[in-house]
Amino acid sequence: MKRKNQELTESNRFLRQALVGLLGLKLRSGATFDELRLLVGDCLELADAETRFGNGQQGLDIHRLGSVLRTWHRETRYLSNDGLPLPLPLTGRVGLRSLINKYYPKSKVDAVFSTLKRAGLIKKDARNNWLPTEGHARISANSQEALDHVSEGVSRFLQTVLNNVNSRSKAGLLFEQSCKVRHLPASNAPAFRVFVRQQAIAFLTAVDDWLEARVEKATEKHRKTKTCAAGVFTFAYIDPVENKRTARGERI
Repeated sequence: MKRKNQELTESNRFLRQALVGLLGLKLRSGATFDELRLLVGDCLELADAETRFGNGQQGLDIHRLGSVLRTWHRETRYLSNDGLPLPLPLTGRVGLRSLINKYYPKSKVDAVFSTLKRAGLIKKDARNNWLPTEGHARISANSQEALDHVSEGVSRFLQTVLNNVNSRSKAGLLFEQSCKVRHLPASNAPAFRVFVRQQAIAFLTAVDDWLEARVEKATEKHRKTKTCAAGVFTFAYIDPVENKRTARGERI
């Protein structure tokens, strides 16, 4: 049912797409509308019992926050002779507010600055200038930015799966792969986390550089060009460690 005069936030739009995609897949697998209604009702009751994410305010887009930090680590004007991020004053032509304003409108600069501080992504030095603590954005789970990120990630994943299922040619396929083992020794879990983090950062950096280079090239031409959103989401998982046994007492 369409609601007039109601503007969807970015997170609501992606969340709706994710829910519609999941329910659509469930219907295709043979579920009935009555079964879906019961399932949705159960989910709402469970969600109401859990700690909720956001506060109803529109988030700041975790990817733009990442772009602020990326620029601070990459662009010459923000780097020392050693290639390290320069301490930035809050104001000025090459200040932190000016850097934030490259990716956000002036009306959101204060909110972005507060989010960067609250998330521990920037710190103040002895001269009251600001330095980044990390080269990428990592936000608390209890924030609107986290909800936006999760909603978009689930929605994009479903879009990719449905695109690949419905594609009639290999040229239309998008990257969507996975790997899994069922009996990784629990002692290897810390090493797995480190290994995946290293590989993921290398992969994401390469993709990010490729995308940004083409965006900058298009911007330099100063002409109207058709554009689209493009990117990748990556994540790893480890199940809780359990010693499961069969009826015979054998570990599985």
